[in-house]
Order: sequence, then C-alpha cells, then structure tokens
Amino acid sequence: MMVTAVLAIHNEEAYLANCLRHLARNGINFAIIDHGSSDDSPRIYRQSEFAANLVEVQELPFAGHFSLAEQLECKTQLIERIDTDWVIHVDADEVMHSYRSGETLSEALSRLAAAGSNVVDFDEFVFLPIEGDYVPDAVGSQPLELYYFFQPNAPRLMRAWHKASGLSMVEHGGHLLAGPDVRLASESLALRHYIFRSQEHAFTKYATRSFAKHELLKGWHRARAGTPAHAFTFPPTNAMKRLANPGCYDLDRSEPWTQHYWQRIWACE
Repeated sequence: MMVTAVLAIHNEEAYLANCLRHLARNGINFAIIDHGSSDDSPRIYRQSEFAANLVEVQELPFAGHFSLAEQLECKTQLIERIDTDWVIHVDADEVMHSYRSGETLSEALSRLAAAGSNVVDFDEFVFLPIEGDYVPDAVGSQPLELYYFFQPNAPRLMRAWHKASGLSMVEHGGHLLAGPDVRLASESLALRHYIFRSQEHAFTKYATRSFAKHELLKGWHRARAGTPAHAFTFPPTNAMKRLANPGCYDLDRSEPWTQHYWQRIWACE
C-alpha cells in the first residue's frame, strides 16, 4: 500500500530533516508545498537521501501572513494529483508512529486499512524542551522526554485517510475529515508534537506571527494569536509526564489536558 505525507512548510530548516528522515524510515513518501521558504529548507528536502521518497514539490507564494485555509486548499489540490493509496496530513514539527514497538507507520496504516477503516485518528503528545533544546538533524530519536497528552475532544486529529474515499480536511481546519463515508479505525496512532525548539522559540514563535484576518474572525488560532509572550514560559517538570527513554513507545494517555500549557493557570502566575 502506497502512503504519501503532504507537508506545507515555511522556513522549517530546524525540523525538516528529522521529519523527512522519520517518514522515509517508516515507508512513507512525501510531497512538499514550499510556502515561500527563505531559509535552508529547499536544500534539505532536495538532498539525495530523500530523492526516492520525494514525489512532488509545489511552490506557494507567501503573502506575509499565516493562512491555514490557503495551505489546506493547496494540499487538497496536490492530493488530487498524486498517485497514492493513503494520504497523511502532517507538519514538519510532528512525528507520527504506531504504539506497537517495531511496527512502522506504513505497516500500521496497512493493518488498519485491511480491517476496513478508511480514516485514522492520532493522539497528540506535546513535547517541551525544558531540560534541553530540540535537536535539529538528530541521530535517532529526538532526546526530549517531558510531555503532556493534549486531547480537548475525541476524535480530534483525523490525519490519515484513504484517498479514494473523497474526504475533505478543509471544513474543519485540518483536524477532522468531512464526507459521507468516514470509517474511523477503532485504534488511534501517536503524534509527537515538538511545538517549540527552546524557551526562546516559545517566547517568539507566535508573538511574531501574523495570522490571516479572515481566519481570526472565524475563531481560528484563538489559542495562539494575541497571547502575551510571557504566557509561554514552560511549566515545571513535575507537571509533565516523562518517557522512560526518548525512543519509548509507551506514551501515557491518562489525564489528558484540554488546554495547552500556556492557557492553564500557572502560565499567568
């Protein structure tokens, strides 16, 4: 079964090699929408090690603001063109995997598809660089162990689906899929979200980002737009869950958080 991940990127050189290398190791091809990158991202995704998995690159001009709807529309058009059985919607700061040790992402999706599912939901685990910064171009697993399970509702991240099902990710901002035939797998997979690379990155990432006005009027990006920089101060380590080791698949889904850490009480203290 052919699986293709679609990424929209804008200046993601710190994340990109890690993301693409993980996809390739897991038997996943990828198509990239380069949203006006001015950093080293093009050199990275055109490296020879990724040539066998890179199926297409599309340029999307950057108008100076972040527009999720524009990216999703572009992804939808690209998905219609590419030859693949299943599609994954993923961002450069995310790593997806099975909960079964030794099972690749491609194998997990093939197994769930064989059981009759055409959509797979992902559980989001937000990893924070509290005890050390995120490592670009890391060898092996990213060496971050502190995380929280973020689940304000379920299902929440329908990020993989059978292309022929004709489902759309545009209506729900890339979180849920819309269409008459959604057969959701009874088993979810894991998504590790490396949302910030350091404390300094946390202070500046959203404070310096301009969001599309029409999306703000729709209520999108409410958890990020307009939040003061000091609110992104990392929580104490005892508020977080900890992996036994960075490569461990045993992620704890108990006590899910319904708000991100910067929305919680201690972020304002």
